[in-house]
Amino acid sequence: MALMVSVSGIRGIVGEDLTPGTVVNYVSSFIETLGKKSGTILLGRDTRRTSPMIQKIVEATANALGFNTLDVGVAPTPMVLFLTKKKKCAGGIAITASHNPAEWNALKLCTDKGFFLSGMQVEELKENAEGPLEGRAWTDFKGIGTVKYDPAAKGEYLESVLRMIDTEAIRKKKLVVAFDPVGGAGCSVDRDFLEALGCTVHGVHDKPRDVFPRSPEPVPENLSDLSALVKKCGACIGFAQDPDADRLSVVSERGVPAGEEYTLVLSGEAWLRRKKTDIACNLSTSMMVDDLASRYGVGVKRTKIGEINVTETLISHNLVFGGEGNGGVIVPEINPCRDSLVGMGLILELLALSGKTVSELIGSWPRYNMLKDRVRIPEISKSELFDRILIKGNKLFPNFSSDLLDGIKYYNKSEWVHIRFSNTEPIIRIMAESPSPSRTEDLLSTARLLVGQESGDG
Repeated sequence: MALMVSVSGIRGIVGEDLTPGTVVNYVSSFIETLGKKSGTILLGRDTRRTSPMIQKIVEATANALGFNTLDVGVAPTPMVLFLTKKKKCAGGIAITASHNPAEWNALKLCTDKGFFLSGMQVEELKENAEGPLEGRAWTDFKGIGTVKYDPAAKGEYLESVLRMIDTEAIRKKKLVVAFDPVGGAGCSVDRDFLEALGCTVHGVHDKPRDVFPRSPEPVPENLSDLSALVKKCGACIGFAQDPDADRLSVVSERGVPAGEEYTLVLSGEAWLRRKKTDIACNLSTSMMVDDLASRYGVGVKRTKIGEINVTETLISHNLVFGGEGNGGVIVPEINPCRDSLVGMGLILELLALSGKTVSELIGSWPRYNMLKDRVRIPEISKSELFDRILIKGNKLFPNFSSDLLDGIKYYNKSEWVHIRFSNTEPIIRIMAESPSPSRTEDLLSTARLLVGQESGDG
């Protein structure tokens, strides 16, 4: 394994790649790249066992550089970004490895504007981290930063999301809602948020857990407990999150997991009913987004993987809705990052205003079959691998266009396959989509051959 340093944060297995020394190095590098001599760094974390320990190291490092810290406790990543800007902090750090397994952890870093670091800023951070710790601007005893704890700050975040949603329409419906925050950061805000919308709320895995009670990703195969709860309590919908509560997926009133790709489409329909806007999303997002855009007469702008790339496209093109197919909803005027509470609120608004069930809403969209796989990186350089893929791929996909923005994507009007290096794990990700399950499997199998794997690995 090796430390993963990308726009998705500084990630590694605790005690192997992510050590106390690594944390001190990257936190001090990050603070120095902010270009400020003093200020406050906002801190929040998920519930995993190693997060309190890492937060103490982060806090001490910031204080030793003369920066104050504002600790908001267990908090969703989108809340950390929102409060960093709201409270005029110099920067923010969320201690969370998001969907990675429990042995992993990470530092997710944001600027004073509440934006994750861009690719260029990450490169600057990596270069700065190569310098000696002795060269950092450590303060003397007179300049040590202060520590403040503010768990009540979550109220400001919740109010901001509620203001942007038709709360009156939702409250009138008196909806019954089930949720599963996987024992993670969502435990700190979900119930308060849903009850503020007048919902009757039932939870599973809704108490903080330092070891997650299910596999962290909110994908259908991990949501059997939520599905059972939806049917047991007669809920109109079930919501599932990952441990840092930036991703969201939906379970229908029948207890059937919809898959994360529907989160963006359902949220997008709610938003586009209000405002027409082109949609920004990444290259691996389902073709359902193109169908959504067609329904409302708008366009789609595709970006590299990594939510900051979607955010930057939204801001630079003055767009008001976007996200990622992994359950990430981004509405910049609420929060310029993936925010599962924004997704919850918009989908509940859609249910309330449309009068339709989740099953009916999902059934109104064309059906596609998407498959995802992950394979080990072959023992050759990235450039050699992708040169090989391009040479072979152009022969194996003769009637496809290719996109080299992020890895290699072969596509036509009805199907696509995408091969790229992960930002969060030392693997290659392969995704394919088409209207037919068998055709999607064929696309995935061909892609495996292109990277030198005859079957999925991992």
